[in-house]
Amino acid sequence: MRNENQLNEKMHEGNEALLRQNYSDAIQLFKQARALAPGNSAAKSAHYRAHVHSAVDQPDLSFSQRIRKSCLFLFFHLTSSKNKAERYKICEKIWLLNPLNDRATHVLIQTAQRTNKTKFAVLALHARVSVQPNQTEWLHPLAQLAKESHQTDIQVEVLERLLLLQTDDKVLLAELEQAKHKQDQNQAKSHPLLHIKKQLESDPDNISLRMEYLDGQLRSRNFDKAISELDAYLENQASPSPRLEKRLFLAREHQINFKLAAAQDQHDTALIDSLRSEHDQLRIEQIKLQVERSPNDLQLRFDFGKVLYDCREWEQALAQFQHAIHHRQRRIRSLIYRSNIFEKLERHTEAKQELETALTELPDMTREKREVMKQLDRLRL
Repeated sequence: MRNENQLNEKMHEGNEALLRQNYSDAIQLFKQARALAPGNSAAKSAHYRAHVHSAVDQPDLSFSQRIRKSCLFLFFHLTSSKNKAERYKICEKIWLLNPLNDRATHVLIQTAQRTNKTKFAVLALHARVSVQPNQTEWLHPLAQLAKESHQTDIQVEVLERLLLLQTDDKVLLAELEQAKHKQDQNQAKSHPLLHIKKQLESDPDNISLRMEYLDGQLRSRNFDKAISELDAYLENQASPSPRLEKRLFLAREHQINFKLAAAQDQHDTALIDSLRSEHDQLRIEQIKLQVERSPNDLQLRFDFGKVLYDCREWEQALAQFQHAIHHRQRRIRSLIYRSNIFEKLERHTEAKQELETALTELPDMTREKREVMKQLDRLRL
């Protein structure tokens, strides 16, 4: 973690130096970044780019650089051809001294291919064509090298640049389409959420895709963004989408439960009470929306009453159970709920009346009838 922080700091400082055109400082900072993370492609690429900028700014080698280059050439030829890794390191140092030299660039590419380090040669060549966009002769070799080393992002970028120069080249167009297809496949594996988001941009009303995207965000604990994005989408729809609305409520509930677990770990009673209250209001909001859309659905009225009862919203629950008593299969249970609420409100006469009504409608000795009789006997005491 410490190395990662140091790496980020060096990269940030190096980029700032590059923006100020202080190339020598940028080179040193990126070199230090590479030392902290030898396999980091971003650090290596930035280091190459700083050297290319410096060479553009000062194309002629100094006396000490020429001496160093000669020494490196000597070391290269004295190094055994079997020691491929060491020979590549020397080639890289030679190229860094003069990255605009075509011969040095060719040798770097050939050595990289012999040592299975084509990926690094691609980064070097990419740095060169990025800093010198008018030097187009290296674009074709770079596209081929990027394809060989499976660096699809660079391949796509270079092919797009080539197509701007050769707009009618059907071979290039086919290669670009293949590269983009592979880029999408790679993105789907390495960044599944980003891939789904890209698909949503071209098919925004695909509900299955949108739910998959939301689930991925929730797994990443990215609650706020997931909720706000889906909320914004639903607000702009001409008609409601019950499946997505349900998923939105589940996302909000998931967020509350996550916060609640953290509050319980910290024994924060005030926050726990607040989150539980928020959870209750969320449950009420969800079913209230359904009732408003289907006001004549008596089962929904009954379910709404139960949620309000659980949330201790007595008066509102009474009103919903008043509707639900007209549901033939929910009538007795609605009367029992109403009796319980009247008792909690200390309206005992009305509580007994509800139970007596239920009792007259239950001719057979069922579990519900025994429950009503037991409750009624308790109220009569």
